Amino acid sequence: MRMTCARSSLIFCNLMAVYLDHNASSPMHPEVVDAILPFLQNPTGNPSSLHSFGRMARSAVESARNEVAQLLNCSSNAVIFTSGGTESNNLLLKGFVDKSENRPVISSEIEHPSIIEPLKQLAQALPVILLPCNAQGQIDPEQAAEVISTADAQLMSIIYANNETGVIQPLEALIDMVDRDRCLVHSDATQVVGKLPLDMNQLKLDALSFSAHKLQGPQGIGALVIDRKPRELLHSGGEQENRKRAGTENVAMIVGLGKAAQLARLELDQKKHHLLQLQQVFESRLAAIPGSQVFGQKATRLPNTTYFALPYYHGETLLMELDRAGFALSSGSACHSEVTLPSHVLSAMGVDANLALNAVRVSFGMSNTLQEVEMLINKLQELVNKLPAVIRQVAV
Repeated sequence: MRMTCARSSLIFCNLMAVYLDHNASSPMHPEVVDAILPFLQNPTGNPSSLHSFGRMARSAVESARNEVAQLLNCSSNAVIFTSGGTESNNLLLKGFVDKSENRPVISSEIEHPSIIEPLKQLAQALPVILLPCNAQGQIDPEQAAEVISTADAQLMSIIYANNETGVIQPLEALIDMVDRDRCLVHSDATQVVGKLPLDMNQLKLDALSFSAHKLQGPQGIGALVIDRKPRELLHSGGEQENRKRAGTENVAMIVGLGKAAQLARLELDQKKHHLLQLQQVFESRLAAIPGSQVFGQKATRLPNTTYFALPYYHGETLLMELDRAGFALSSGSACHSEVTLPSHVLSAMGVDANLALNAVRVSFGMSNTLQEVEMLINKLQELVNKLPAVIRQVAV
C-alpha cells in the first residue's frame, strides 16, 4: 500500500501547479468522472451482446451518441465513436476519399498534424491543394475563391480553429464556394466543440472531428460525425458503429464523452464569458511587457487561447522556467511537443523562424481564475527583469 501511495505522489506531485494548457487536454469535469465510475466499478456487458448487461451497455452508448448529436445539431446516426480527433481525421481522409478519381482534396497549410500527415500520403495518389493563410493565420476567402471554385474537389477539409493560435477560419464563406453535389466538406473542430456554439446544419458541414478531452471529457475517446459509409475502413473485423468503425465500444469513455457533451451544451454561454475575460485580462497585462507579441491577435480567435512570444526568451527555456515556478503552458501542438523546429503554423503566417521558436501558448479553462492570470503575468515580468539589460533591449 505504501508503494502505491508513493507512486501516486510522484504522478500527482505537481497538483498545486497552475494548469494553463487546456488546448492540449482539459481536466475532466467532476460530473464526467461520476458518470464514468459506475461503468468501471460494476460489470459492464459488451454493447453487442443480447443479454441484459449488453443491453444496458448499448443503452448507455446510444444515450451518449444522442448527447453529442444535440450538442452539434446533427443526426445521432452520423456520430461514429473513435479514439479521438487523430483517428477521426485519419478515418475521414483514408476512408472517405476516392483514390481512383483524379479529383483533388483541398485543405490548408495550418491544419493539425493529424490532417497534414494523411494528406501527404494522399498526395501520392491524387492532387492535394493547401490553401495559404495571411499574417494573422486566417485563410483569405477572396484569395481562396478562384482555387476552390475551379478545383472540382471531392473533399475540402478546413480546421475550424487552429490549435496553436486559436484563430477561427471563415468556414461559412469557404463552404459556400464548393459544389455541394460533388464535394464533401469536413472540419477538424477539436478546439471549438464545447467552447463555442457549433451547429453542423447551419454551417452546412458534412463531416466533423473532435476529441472529448478538449471539453472536459476523458482522454482516448472522440468522434467523427459523418452521415455516409466509408469506402475503406481503418479497422476491420466487426460491425460496430454502424459498420463504420470495427471494435468493441469503450463504454465507460463513451459515457464520459456523452456527459461532457451534455455539460458543454448547458454551460456554453457561461464558459465563453469566463474564458474571454481571462484572455482579455491576460493580453492587456502582457502588452505591458516590452516586445511581447501575440500571434493572430487581430483575427477572430477562440476565447481561451493566446499564442505569444518574447523576442529575447527561447520558448522551451521560458516553458521550463515557468514549469519550475508552478505554471503549466505549452509551445503549441501537444502532438509535436518533442520537435524543436519552428511551428508550421507560424511559418505559414510568415513569422520569422527565430521568433517562432520563442512561441508559447496559454490556453485557459474553466478552473482558471483572474488571480492565476495575475500570478502568471507577475512571474513573466519577474523572469524578464532578471535578464541582462542588453538582452532586453532587443525588444525596444
